[in-house]
Amino acid sequence: MTGSSTGTSAGSVAAGAASGVASGIDAAQRDAFIAFVLALADDKLMIGTRNSDWTGLAPILEEDIAFSSLAQDEMAHASALYAYIAPLAGRTADQLAFGREPEAYRCADLCVLSDAFDWALALARHFLFSHYQTLVLARCGRSVQKDFSSLAKRLHAEQRVHVRHADDWIRRLGAGTPDAQGRLQHALDTLMPLAAALFEPVPGQDGLVSAGLYPGDDAAMFAEWSDDVRGVLKEAGLTMSPAMPQAPWNASQAAGRRGVHHPALAELLDEMCEVYRQEPDAKW
Repeated sequence: MTGSSTGTSAGSVAAGAASGVASGIDAAQRDAFIAFVLALADDKLMIGTRNSDWTGLAPILEEDIAFSSLAQDEMAHASALYAYIAPLAGRTADQLAFGREPEAYRCADLCVLSDAFDWALALARHFLFSHYQTLVLARCGRSVQKDFSSLAKRLHAEQRVHVRHADDWIRRLGAGTPDAQGRLQHALDTLMPLAAALFEPVPGQDGLVSAGLYPGDDAAMFAEWSDDVRGVLKEAGLTMSPAMPQAPWNASQAAGRRGVHHPALAELLDEMCEVYRQEPDAKW
């Protein structure tokens, strides 16, 4: 995979770095760490691909450029994460990005669904996802695995730009016409239950927490995410959806982290991977 500025700066940290993780952890923790990093990368690849569909179609020229750039950022972040974990996973970055079956991906369903070229849905997803990513990358930046924490800090710095951009648009539309406000509120109400499922842990994630590889607490992070989102929405005259779960995820409902996905993922992969599948060993 190739990327934007992040692909260059973060890639220098990422390339081959995860090979040192294997020492000091057991096989279960190793597999969980691979799945966790893949979840980060898969989320970013899918949402970057979905948002790139807006190139040439955003409401105004300046936003067309901005949203396309942010989509490229997400794909570059994904590229850096794939390059980081590839040695530990025993595959190349391209194989991880494009060469897996749908059930091997760890992306959340929120990231794979089509927005049907509804700007309110695209913006609401960008807003909810960016706030989540900022929090999870901040926690990854405190990992005892120094090369991973270094990469996460680089990505986190850029993700904060995404949050500022999303927040500005939420406030702008919230202060707009009743139609604009109503469409955005409907989009938020539709997506919030899916956004809560971003916090679904990968199998074995508790072991990563105990080992310090991911010093996160999903319940605490969910509460912080909810407070952050609610604060911006209140400023914009919008509200949290009544359907918003009170816990980060429902253990009885798989939402992507365990390989059970909405059918939209297979459709998206068919489109994304068409060229790769024709010549999977080609060098570009």
